[in-house]
Amino acid sequence: MATILDYAKKETRTFDEFPFNHIDALVFAEATYFQWEYPLHNIWTPEWPYKISDSMLFSEMPASTEMPLFGQYAADTPNNLKMIDILRESTRYKDVSVSHLCARTNDKEQIQFAAMCFHLPGDVCYIAFRGTDGTLIGWKEDFQLSYQYPVPAQEEAGRYVSSLSRELPPHVKFYIGGHSKGGNLSIYSATSCSDAMKSRILGVYSFDGPGFSFNLHETEEYKKIGDLVHHLVPSASFVGMLLQSAPGTRFIKNKAVWLKQHSPFTWEVGEEDFDYEPGWDINAKNRIVAVNSWLADQSYEERESFTEMLYHIASSSGAGNIFRPGSSWATKMSRILEATRAVDAKARGRLIETLKLMVLLSIRARG
Repeated sequence: MATILDYAKKETRTFDEFPFNHIDALVFAEATYFQWEYPLHNIWTPEWPYKISDSMLFSEMPASTEMPLFGQYAADTPNNLKMIDILRESTRYKDVSVSHLCARTNDKEQIQFAAMCFHLPGDVCYIAFRGTDGTLIGWKEDFQLSYQYPVPAQEEAGRYVSSLSRELPPHVKFYIGGHSKGGNLSIYSATSCSDAMKSRILGVYSFDGPGFSFNLHETEEYKKIGDLVHHLVPSASFVGMLLQSAPGTRFIKNKAVWLKQHSPFTWEVGEEDFDYEPGWDINAKNRIVAVNSWLADQSYEERESFTEMLYHIASSSGAGNIFRPGSSWATKMSRILEATRAVDAKARGRLIETLKLMVLLSIRARG
């Protein structure tokens, strides 16, 4: 089975020789998880963009061994580290430059956001949004998608794209994309931007990105860019089919189990595109129907209350970043149990019922 790592390593043609394609879009979406905050200056300000942005060629990236805090951003750190070293030496990617790094995580404002631009030959810019990193606030914002519109990261994504439309020359065209929450931000930003910016968009990519709390694809603003949207998910997608997804989803062959399919490094690629399945895995579809049905039975207020309860309990574990656990799990579990006791009986009952549903879905997945 070939993956994006194999593609990035073996594809030696330049973008002039072999044009940008879906696999390239995923490579750049995954590259947002690299620790760009280490070599590049973060340009975020309340009035962004009024700072000169640093830029760097992929060939100038630090080697993987020079990324000391990498694990705070990526769930699959080993494969991301491999990808760094592949892209640094790749004939296809080494002359791509990255700029306009804009990253912001703030617990008080409940936002986890990062975006950057990848500049391809021919005055083409790929605007890429990072998905959820390891921070608890990032995961909380994912849950907020089920009852709040827009969430802070969506608003920031809209501001980012609008700013770029003014800052970069009018002849520059754009792809917009991201993985997981980054895919959701891509669709939101393309939908909410001006008509002038919409006319400059070549394609919008959501790689296993969750949907919205309502049918965004039925709005007039979405319809203006609907034909440009590519919603690509693994064959047994869970995350990418949550909430209300846009029509036209394509399913990528994948042999990983359930939630492990969310990792792009498990997706099967061919010579010039992904390998696709004719449809959605029936077991995965049944799981999503169950979860979306459960969500439909909850009011927005109940969803918010549940999210706040989960966040309180998770925060009490002392793990500020789930990819970089600090204290022992024994200590964390002790704190979690204590936090659970502080939750009222009704909320605790709702938590137990939800966990039962998750366990049931997990058992079905193994079957």
